[in-house]
Amino acid sequence: MLLGCAGSNAARKEEAQEPAPTTTQQEAPPTPVTPPEKKAPSSPAAEAEGQEAAIVMPLEITETPAPRDPLGIESQSVKGDVLTLKVRHGGGCKEHRYGLAWDGRFTKTAAGEPRAELTLLHDANNDRCKAMVYKELAFDLSTLKQEWSEKGNGDHATLHLDFNGVPDQSASFKF
Repeated sequence: MLLGCAGSNAARKEEAQEPAPTTTQQEAPPTPVTPPEKKAPSSPAAEAEGQEAAIVMPLEITETPAPRDPLGIESQSVKGDVLTLKVRHGGGCKEHRYGLAWDGRFTKTAAGEPRAELTLLHDANNDRCKAMVYKELAFDLSTLKQEWSEKGNGDHATLHLDFNGVPDQSASFKF
């Protein structure tokens, strides 16, 4: 009886030593929404939640930003010049790319508040896996502040930030 068990364990050890097939799939070439910086090492708190620590990515200014692949915003907050978004999407087998774009225009909300419409960019890299992925993304908003000032609006304001045209998903950027 013990021989049968030992044989099964040996077979399991051989299976465990085979490399995972997803390793080569994760090495995708960067897309335009990929920040040039390297990933920051994970913090213990982020690892405990199964998330990577967020690096601060730049805000892109483009005339016609398009969101690309589906992505849901769980929460948003602004501290200083940094916007932090907690997002979710399907996938889990390939590396995803993220970015934040702005069309360069300031508009007004229905209440007359100054507003910037931001588009959260997501490239799923054709990831067809069905796992729910949660990420924390951070973006530098100093470009908005600089553009606001350069357009003659002064050095201080509270901008209403809308994301992907969904009014329920908004934040305030005070500077």
